[in-house]
Amino acid sequence: MLPYEVDIAKLSRTIGIERKTVLKYLAYLEEASLIRRLFTDLASVTDLQKPDKILLDNTNLLFALSSAPMPETGTIREAFFCNQVSSAGHVVEYGGLKTGDFRIDGKTIVEVGGPDKSFQQIKNEQDAYVAADGIESAVFRKIPLWAFGFLY
Repeated sequence: MLPYEVDIAKLSRTIGIERKTVLKYLAYLEEASLIRRLFTDLASVTDLQKPDKILLDNTNLLFALSSAPMPETGTIREAFFCNQVSSAGHVVEYGGLKTGDFRIDGKTIVEVGGPDKSFQQIKNEQDAYVAADGIESAVFRKIPLWAFGFLY
């Protein structure tokens, strides 16, 4: 189960309901803590704007709803990171494909990955970090992903 890059028009056609109804349903699913809608710029978000990315709210849902024996590792990492950081009261925005996976509180860029994740994608960013799975301690600007669990 991969993070879902959103095509609201296709989703609307597939389930046979209007676009604005789909967007309302997504907002309701987020209010129920089942999904997390991510936007690249929260300052310009309106009620009827499509999210740039959708994740299940927590990793338990990933495992419960996945048709595969094991959900995709990258999706697990991203869902965990978003859940922990936003549960601690921080604002999480989708970073897009150019400057890291997420922007926290409008300023800090975070790229989420495995132990070999490089800084290539965020090399030109001032306040940028890698949240890496599979490492025990922080090195330079690479923070263990498990450490974000202490934010909750």
